Amino acid sequence: MLHPMSPSIRILGPLAVTVVTSVLATSRAGELLAQTAAPDSGMFIIRHAGDTVATERFVRTATTLSGTLAIRGGNGSLEGYEAVVAPDASVAMIEVTVRQAKDSAVASAASGRPGGRVVQRARVIFKEDSAAVDDVGSRGLQTRVFGTERGAVPYLNLSFALLEQAVRRARSVSPEASRVPFFNLGGGQTLDAKIARVGADSVTLALGNVEFRLRVDSAGRVLGGAIPSQQLVADRVGGS
Repeated sequence: MLHPMSPSIRILGPLAVTVVTSVLATSRAGELLAQTAAPDSGMFIIRHAGDTVATERFVRTATTLSGTLAIRGGNGSLEGYEAVVAPDASVAMIEVTVRQAKDSAVASAASGRPGGRVVQRARVIFKEDSAAVDDVGSRGLQTRVFGTERGAVPYLNLSFALLEQAVRRARSVSPEASRVPFFNLGGGQTLDAKIARVGADSVTLALGNVEFRLRVDSAGRVLGGAIPSQQLVADRVGGS
């Protein structure tokens, strides 16, 4: 009920040297900007029927986005990610580490101290209309290349920081985009999301049959939101 898409990362892919070179060039080109721009940080608290089901701590700069998504209940999991962001708000690369953790370790991650046993690592590099993926899990290293769309934003279930990246991506073009492609880290599919403004401080983002309602500020920062069909509510707290 809580997952419009599977949160586990089960995709793999080869990394071409030319693609890695372009990602490094993107990162180095924006290095000075990243040093001078103040980072934006905070935490999303995601609740279902009043109970906290996940938290997401994140830090965003002009060229990077990193965070830890701590999902409670069951065996629990910690999904840490580090992304390289291009000047047009697209994502050039994302690395994700999944840890299995009990609620105590999940709670410590909410305080910025991730723990738990690493069960999977994946790296995705986006190049034009393809996504090259390396995945290390219980079956060892596996690699694959997926077709996608140019400018696709990675989708990690319950990550509101990555939803914000899609809002920023839509606002980076003129006129403002009404659709943003998402690359599902839970399966490798690419899905179009329809995005629309609702007044000055809200947007809706429809991904398949799931609608996200997001509160945003003038800079495109997500301040909170909801997934009405799943009775999920997210609030941003703390940070700059």
